[in-house]
Amino acid sequence: MKDTEIIEALRSKLAVQSGRHLYGVLGSYPALNTFAEKLSQVKTHDGKYFPKPISVNRGILDSIPDGEFRDLVENEAKRPEPTATHVKKAFEIFLRSKLQKNGLVVLASMEMLFAYPMELNLLRSIAADEHKIVLLLPGRRSSGKIIMFPDLEEGSYMLPTNLIAENHLWEIRD
Repeated sequence: MKDTEIIEALRSKLAVQSGRHLYGVLGSYPALNTFAEKLSQVKTHDGKYFPKPISVNRGILDSIPDGEFRDLVENEAKRPEPTATHVKKAFEIFLRSKLQKNGLVVLASMEMLFAYPMELNLLRSIAADEHKIVLLLPGRRSSGKIIMFPDLEEGSYMLPTNLIAENHLWEIRD
């Protein structure tokens, strides 16, 4: 789809006050950056501009105190579980604080969420009614699945099929 078509679809879906409000936009990094610029110049139905994307990676890192972060990094190779737990908790704190300030958030730069094995169901459960989340996802559709980071040479990541409703997920065509 074209950027403008996705933006209009988002505006229309966000106008509904109740229900699940987790949306995803797939594309290459350059396409997502262009989309984010266009999106932040558009107003939602309530007259406010779409917020600029927030880096999830930066939010997670900022949520972990420096001393704890140093300890996690030093011990991660031997014991990755505590690091994954810290990342998960930091993400939840970050996400909830951003949604409390502004009921609509656009999230980008989410590589840390995929670097550690963690459930993404928090996104689905928290994105309802007054909490609305738009994910900018570097990925593409392939055989009914969402392939994250498709240019990654080692391994691949699949977005859980039930995370985002099919009619809440769009792909930018370069």
